[in-house]
Amino acid sequence: MGIGTRLRRLALAGLAALACGPAQAEDLPVTGSGNPEYVLGRLAEAFNRQQSAHRVSVPASTGTAGALRDIRTGATSLARVGRPLKAEEQAGGIRYLPVGRDPVAFVAGAGVSLRSLSPRQATDIFAGKLTDWRELGGKPGPIRAIGREPTDASRQAVGRAIPAFADMAWGANVKLVHLDPQLVEMLDRYPTSVGFLNRSALGACRTAVVPLALDGVAPSAENLAAGRYPVWIEFGLIHREDGLTPAGKAFIEFIRSPAGVRILRDHGILPVAAP
Repeated sequence: MGIGTRLRRLALAGLAALACGPAQAEDLPVTGSGNPEYVLGRLAEAFNRQQSAHRVSVPASTGTAGALRDIRTGATSLARVGRPLKAEEQAGGIRYLPVGRDPVAFVAGAGVSLRSLSPRQATDIFAGKLTDWRELGGKPGPIRAIGREPTDASRQAVGRAIPAFADMAWGANVKLVHLDPQLVEMLDRYPTSVGFLNRSALGACRTAVVPLALDGVAPSAENLAAGRYPVWIEFGLIHREDGLTPAGKAFIEFIRSPAGVRILRDHGILPVAAP
């Protein structure tokens, strides 16, 4: 074989490699629920640092409804949800992959001196019966209660653990927000506020907010695993059965790796193995 022929073959091989490279690389936005937004953002950052073939991003929340819409329309191949899918939501070959269980905590602003609530006290706060922290033995200050809509996964989790919370009429003083970042912003803005959300989302807070124990039991992964803490959500990822791309597969593998599990645990999450 002449030198010219060898050079032509090497050039063709190089062009083929270049053609394959970009096709394999992928920018993957993992859209959807606000519940796992913060911790999945940290997982994406770690994943992007350890490899250069793909880039995963975690856009602002569009809710579980947004995740389902994006998977069905093909806007993304992997999305995030704040709860297991219902049977009807899995129609059309959508698969749910559990990632972790996250304690849902009542959370007070940085100016609140209390460190624990009873279920009755929590219910009375959101029913508008308690309006100042001094009524609970804490430092005086107005209770600024922040709630979520009935479809919110965190609110439903609280209602399952505290039936009276699910059945009550909310007080007129309760401020309703629709997204976790909005709740975090309110907790940061008002030192005497109180709301409820999954524990890992508190990483986005800029102030020293206070996760409150429930009847003296802290909202931790350890207490969740032991069955002592009763309020939690399970969040996960969804994709079409035949639509998981190389970037999606690699990201899921990273989440399940020792490095990914460590990040979940560092954020107070109890990892859940895939079925």
